[in-house]
Amino acid sequence: MVILEVYVDMKLKDMIVDYLLEHGYDYFYFFECFEYAAISLLKSEKEQVSGRKDYGLFKLYLEEEQADSLAQELQTLSQEIALYLLPVSRALRH
Repeated sequence: MVILEVYVDMKLKDMIVDYLLEHGYDYFYFFECFEYAAISLLKSEKEQVSGRKDYGLFKLYLEEEQADSLAQELQTLSQEIALYLLPVSRALRH
C-alpha cells in the first residue's frame, strides 16, 4: 500500500474531485494548503501580495499498481498537478 499525494492549484479542485468520483475513487482526503514562492513566480496580484498561491492536497491510500495508474491518468489532465507516491510503513498497516 502507498499514499498518493496530489497537489493541485485550487482552480482544479472540483475537476479532480469529479474525476476521482467518476472513476470509482470514493475514499480520499482533501486539504487546503498554500504554495509559497518568490513574488516573481506568482502570477496574480493577490498571490504577489501574500507571497503564496492557494493549493489543494488530495491523499489517497491505494495499492501501488492502482496508485501508479491513477497518477498517470491525472498527469494527462493538467501540467499543474504534482504527484508523490509515499510508502506506508509496515507498522501502520492493518
